[in-house]
Parts: sequence; C-alpha cells; structure tokens
Amino acid sequence: MTENRRFYYLKLKENFYNSETMVILESMQDGLLYSNLLLKMYLMSLKSSGVLLLNDCLPHTVQTIATFTRHQVGTVERALKIFQEFGLVEILTDGAYYMSDIQLLIGQSSSEGERKKKERMRLKRQNLLPS
Repeated sequence: MTENRRFYYLKLKENFYNSETMVILESMQDGLLYSNLLLKMYLMSLKSSGVLLLNDCLPHTVQTIATFTRHQVGTVERALKIFQEFGLVEILTDGAYYMSDIQLLIGQSSSEGERKKKERMRLKRQNLLPS
C-alpha cells in the first residue's frame, strides 16, 4: 500500500522579484541576503500556515531562525525589522513570527495527487486524454 503524505510548496509568480517590495529590498545593502532569508522563512512556515514554529509548538526566535537559515544573527535581526516595516512579517501575541503573504504562495498536494498528475501528463502526451 502506498503512503499518502502531504507535500507543501511555494508558488512564486513570474513577477515576484519585480514587485516593488522585492526591488526595494534587494537594492538595500545586504538586500540579496534579505531576499534569500525571506524565501527560507516562507519555506520554514509552510507546514504551519505561515507561522514560524519550532517542533510545531514553540515559536522560532531570532537565534533559531539564524541557525536554520544559516544566516548571521545580526542579518536576521535587521531583516526582520525591514520585513515588519514592509508588512511581510507580523509578530503574534505569543511572540511567533507570521509570514503575512504566505496564503498567496502556498500550494499543497499529496503523494497520491502527484502520482495521478504524472499519469494524466503521460496520457496527455500520448494523446489519450482530451486537452
């Protein structure tokens, strides 16, 4: 019997890096680091619908974010302040960080869904399914 696991992924729009926020962010000193950090934080928050949680219950701290993203603590602190100013990150009442735009970027599927999708694509390539 196949294992049916749930997968989460980010869906970046074609103009993600051309948005005003990302252009301004990347034009800053260390902006490319901030951009990379933002994407890593989005990925870290996928399973918990945008909240940065450690072990599904404890909120991440600046130190743990720095550790998991492999960025320096000072870079993370500066980036979080900028992200808050831009409205990309909010701090919840329990101190957890919430990625504000995550719902626009989340996609999810299951291993069974992925298997069916691959099979449909194979049949479509062989012209066995209507387009």
